[in-house]
Amino acid sequence: MVGLFRKKNITHEPIDKQIADVKKLNHLIANEILNGLDCDKLPNSSGAFGSLTNPIPVNGPLGEIKYLGKLRGETGYAVFYHRIGIKSSPATNKLIDIFELVCQDGSQWNTLCFDYYHPRRSNLIPYGYSLIPYNKNLKMDIPFTYGVTYFVTDFPYGIPNAIENDFGKSNAFSKYAREKLNKYNFERPNQK
Repeated sequence: MVGLFRKKNITHEPIDKQIADVKKLNHLIANEILNGLDCDKLPNSSGAFGSLTNPIPVNGPLGEIKYLGKLRGETGYAVFYHRIGIKSSPATNKLIDIFELVCQDGSQWNTLCFDYYHPRRSNLIPYGYSLIPYNKNLKMDIPFTYGVTYFVTDFPYGIPNAIENDFGKSNAFSKYAREKLNKYNFERPNQK
């Protein structure tokens, strides 16, 4: 009976905090998101989790940011990311967002698809990745990450400038991003 009463790791903020994030949006889009399915995986999905046919359910644009901010590659590094477009998916009648991402050590390069019309973020994880658990001491998931929700021409090298454009010239995140970009090799797999 040792494991029966162990506390479960909580992946994301409590649902009331996730819903509060959604309620900050325009009321029309907020209502659409709050009326979406409360699920970890779309019922009509197939294929790899995070693919076009199996997009990751999240709660709006901030849900995408918070999910990506918690994502870690096999080597434990966070990811640089940018949104490369939107597309229709056979798993939903909504358009989905497509993000390109690379681990901060250049070890994994991928695209992930998100369906942001759900009241909470999925607790499932794409193959080859992990999610850092909810920080009970901070009582929140930090909404700042190493990426943006728009296309960056010189990805990932343009990420520090994009962060500075969005959040100010002197910040620790753009400095840290530059350090990683100078330390590791970043070459898209199809360009090798």
